Amino acid sequence: MPNPVKPISKKGHFIVFCIRALYFFVHLLKKNQWSKSKAQFGENPVSMKWRDIVYFGYKYYYAPPQKASSQKVEDYFEQQEIPYLLSKPNNGNLSISVGGDLMPYECINGKQCKNLWDEVGEWFFDADIVTANLETPIIEKKPASLVPEVMLSDMNFNGSKEQFDVFSGFGKYKGFDVLSTANNHSLDMGEEGVLETIDFLKKEGVSFVGTTSNKNVKTYKIIEKNGVKIGFLAFTYSMNQYLPIEGKEYLVNYLPLNEPNCDLGEIKQQCEELKESGVDILFLHLHQGNAYQKYPCDHSIDLYHRLFEECGIDIIAGGHPHNVQPTEIYNFTCPYSQKKKSGFAIYSMGDFIAYDIFKDCQKPVMLKFHFEKNGVEVNLIGLERKDGVLVLDKEGNLRLRYF
Repeated sequence: MPNPVKPISKKGHFIVFCIRALYFFVHLLKKNQWSKSKAQFGENPVSMKWRDIVYFGYKYYYAPPQKASSQKVEDYFEQQEIPYLLSKPNNGNLSISVGGDLMPYECINGKQCKNLWDEVGEWFFDADIVTANLETPIIEKKPASLVPEVMLSDMNFNGSKEQFDVFSGFGKYKGFDVLSTANNHSLDMGEEGVLETIDFLKKEGVSFVGTTSNKNVKTYKIIEKNGVKIGFLAFTYSMNQYLPIEGKEYLVNYLPLNEPNCDLGEIKQQCEELKESGVDILFLHLHQGNAYQKYPCDHSIDLYHRLFEECGIDIIAGGHPHNVQPTEIYNFTCPYSQKKKSGFAIYSMGDFIAYDIFKDCQKPVMLKFHFEKNGVEVNLIGLERKDGVLVLDKEGNLRLRYF
C-alpha cells in the first residue's frame, strides 16, 4: 500500500510507521468498504465517536478513499466540462482570484518561504479582488501555536504576523482584499482569538467575512470594484471540539452543514439582504465537507445544490477537506429574478499555503474568475485555473510551483 503521507522529521517518520502498522489490521477488515467515500459522514470532532475517529485516521494515514460513494456520483463529476481559459479575456470588467486554506505550519516563515511566490505570485495577486480562507486566529501578543507534524490530539492554532506576511506575498504584491475567518479553527483561541483576529485584519487593511465582534455588525461584506458589487459571506460546519459560546453565538457563522437537510435559513437571510443592497454576485466561502478523500460525500453535493436553488449563490469556494475535490457548473432558477442561471462550485480548494504531511494536500488549486458588466447584468465570461504543488527543497525552502 503506497504511503499517502510524507513526514519530515525522524520522529514523524517513526510515529507514522507505528500508526500505519496498527492500521494494517484495520485495512484487512475494511479495505473494500472504506475504499469508497461514505454517503453521509458528519466528521465534526465535537460529536465524533471512537469508530468515527478510527475511520478518520484511516483516511489520513493509511488509505484515503479514491472512489465516490457510488458510480453515479463519479459519472456526474466526470461529465462536468469546465471551459477553463488559458489567458485573461480582453473584455472583462472584474477579476477575482481565489485560494484555499492558509494554515500556520512551522515551515511557513520568512526564511523558508522567501521564494514561495516566485512562480505564481504575480498571476494570483494581480486580480481586482483576491480572497482565501484564513484558517487560524492571530493574536500577536501570544506565542504562535502551530500545526503539529503528526496530528494525534486536539489542535489550537494561533498564527503570527510573520506568517501572515508570508500568506500575503511579503508586500511584493497587493495581498488579500477579503479573507474568510469562519472555519473549524475560529474558536481555537476562544472569544479573544476572534476579536484579536478581527483587529489584526483591520490593521492590515483586509476585509473579513464569517466572524464579527458585535451582534449588530454583519458578518458579510460588500466590495465594489469597477462598477460591480460582490457580496462575500462565509460559514463553517464545525469549530472542532468547541461549540458556539453561549450568548455570543454571533461571533462565528456556524451551522451543522455536514448534517443532511441542514436548515439554510441564516444563509438565505444574508443572501436576501445582500441582494436587497444591490449586489451583482454572491460569493460564498463554505467550510464544510469531508477530509482526505477524492470525492465529496452525498450530503455535500445535496447541500451545494440547495445553496444554489434556495439562496441564489453564484460561486461557492469550498474548504476544509485539505485536498482538492471536483468542480461543477450547476444550472438552476434564480430565487430572486426567476431567471435561469448557472452557478460555479468547487467542493474543495485544498490547502493553499500550508505543508501537511498528507501528499495530496501539497497540491493546491488557484482560480481566477472574470466578469463582464453589460448594462445591468453581470456575467461570468471566463475562468482561469492554475494547479500548483508545494515543494520543500533540499535547503528546506518552500516553493509554490505550477504543475
